[in-house]
Amino acid sequence: MTRGNVDDVPTGAVDENMAPSTWQQALFTPRGIALIGVTNDASRLSGGPLFYLRKHGYAGPVYPVNSRRESVQGERAYASLADIPGPVDHAYILLNTDDALDAVRNCIGARVRVATLLAGGFADAGPEGLEKQRQVAEAARAGGLRIVGPNSLGLVNFHNAMPLTATPALIRADMIPGRLMVISQSGSMMGTLISRGHARGIGFSKAISIGNESDLTVGEIGAAFADDPETEAFLLFIETIRDRAAMTRFAELAHRQGKPILAFKLGRSEAGRQMAVSHTGAIVGSDRAADAFLKHLGIVRVDHIETLFELPALIGRRGPPKRRGGAVGVVTTTGGGAALVVDRLGTLGVTVTPPSAAVLSALHTKDVVVQPGQVLDLTMAGTRYEAMRAAVETMQAAPENELVLTVTGNSAEFRGDLTVRPIIDATGDKPRAVFLAPNAEQSLKLLAEAGVPGFRTPESCADAIAAYLGWTGPGVRGEPLAPKLAATLRDGLGSADGTRNERQSLVAFATLGIATAESAVMEPDAEPPSIGYPVVAKILSPDVPHKTEAGGVALRIGSPEELRDAASRILARVRDYKADARIEGILVQRMETRGLIEVLLGYRRDPHVGPIVTLAMGGVLAEIHADAAVRMAPVTVAAATEMIQEVASLALIRGYRGLPRGDVAALAEAVAALSRLADLEEVAEAEINPLIVRHDGEGVVAVDGLIVLGGGDPA
Repeated sequence: MTRGNVDDVPTGAVDENMAPSTWQQALFTPRGIALIGVTNDASRLSGGPLFYLRKHGYAGPVYPVNSRRESVQGERAYASLADIPGPVDHAYILLNTDDALDAVRNCIGARVRVATLLAGGFADAGPEGLEKQRQVAEAARAGGLRIVGPNSLGLVNFHNAMPLTATPALIRADMIPGRLMVISQSGSMMGTLISRGHARGIGFSKAISIGNESDLTVGEIGAAFADDPETEAFLLFIETIRDRAAMTRFAELAHRQGKPILAFKLGRSEAGRQMAVSHTGAIVGSDRAADAFLKHLGIVRVDHIETLFELPALIGRRGPPKRRGGAVGVVTTTGGGAALVVDRLGTLGVTVTPPSAAVLSALHTKDVVVQPGQVLDLTMAGTRYEAMRAAVETMQAAPENELVLTVTGNSAEFRGDLTVRPIIDATGDKPRAVFLAPNAEQSLKLLAEAGVPGFRTPESCADAIAAYLGWTGPGVRGEPLAPKLAATLRDGLGSADGTRNERQSLVAFATLGIATAESAVMEPDAEPPSIGYPVVAKILSPDVPHKTEAGGVALRIGSPEELRDAASRILARVRDYKADARIEGILVQRMETRGLIEVLLGYRRDPHVGPIVTLAMGGVLAEIHADAAVRMAPVTVAAATEMIQEVASLALIRGYRGLPRGDVAALAEAVAALSRLADLEEVAEAEINPLIVRHDGEGVVAVDGLIVLGGGDPA
């Protein structure tokens, strides 16, 4: 039996004489299931799994284990795993937190392959619970047992009717097999997706709640089932990224199989990040870093939960759009309804292209006359089958449209044959989406049966379109550091953890190929260096990263005498600011006067997703400026150029409204160069602020920055 494939056995049945299963088989197609601690009350979480398995007709062996009862819910109960007559591949441990460790040890003794833990109170309960979780994971690892959870509401295999779960979503009478696999860090959200999907007639192949991920993670489970013949797309509900190496492997395998991965991730706001922490004990990192990571892997991130199961029909198996920033053509029978989606698309940066003269002319020849406008408005003619079909097909054929959106009015509620049927019948190979303004359940059903994505709300419709058009597929890694260059950088930076002073950092940036301001170090009470004036004087100390706050900077110094005075004042102010600061001299730099703007260029090794590079406006306001672009490092020059386009403030150097154009090419080279620090695992952070961008053709120059060594890569 291949992983996740049950075609060679009757529905719900498992061959007990098979060889011992792999953990992948044990997860969704076990030879036997043990419910450890199952209760007689089916309304309780600990009683639900047995009730759901029987209710939905699971035909495989199920063994209730309860040492206090001879029967549970009318079935024989076994006192222990040792009393069970057949093989058990998967045990659902329904006991409380304190009893879970003993149950895990019993599973190891009984050669169970996978154990799912229902109980919370582990990492989600603070340090004491985290220690309990560590003990469970350590025991399981030593005994060859794979763990789902703790804090897991279980899993469902829809193709063999196996609801091994405690989610109340399975109280409903039906389970709809489909082609979507749900992997959720939240058990309740697994149930929510199943419930909402079923309400739309959307089925699933498998679903799993993985809770705290003490062992099996999103990435490892996804990678194991990337080639599952019953699954065509993966839907993720995630709160944090715990194993980026496994996630990367999962994304690579799914991409090879042509199976999209869609993700809803919490953490857009600080409140959302705190909710995730309190829920599963997850430590949620920077949302920008997570966003960059998912994008780099080719995972489509959505902002509306219903978009998760609505978007697969839009994507199909066509892969990412052929063009970046493609436009949307809109056909509508309701101006107001269309405006709801078009307005939302505008806020998401999606271009809606008006029907061209060629489109209007082609429709005129088909006896469909409409007025020029932002959308193709068929309000007066849209209830004719021929008019709607002709409009959709003509917009599909228009080369300027990457996607065609059709918005229907009230007629969709009662006359789907006139408003929805022509959309279904229309020919064309471009993706299409339909927003039904009224509550038109029958029309939605017609669309779903035909495989045409229909949307209930303008928000989810716009979210799905923006997510699809922004999908780029897996990112390309930038050039690595040459070994000789890496050795030179290591020699210059040294090996001790901690912050390097500005002089050391600027030398490292220059080694990477980033131009730096001419500078020299002036010792206290020493003669000023011979650098052309005007100059800038700055305190040189690894303990004073924010020199301006400490009074450690003096500008526009015009002579050696002024420099001596400025150096004395700087030293006095810094000693008052931080008496124990290590002072390594005064850095004297030629003052740069040819710049157009200042940018911040940053690098850091994020503990969740790995090395990232950030570009933003620079200067003293950089830390409170939300306008930034983030990518996984290292980046290519092409990706760095895209980052420059993303930062709205950098329109100032892109030739905005006739303003002087900055050296965008040199800036992109600098971004790519700094990002190559990703090949030095000892570099925890680096920042150039400011990096001055000069006029086009004149380059960029770094005038301030720092590098921090520490740790290594906590993959």
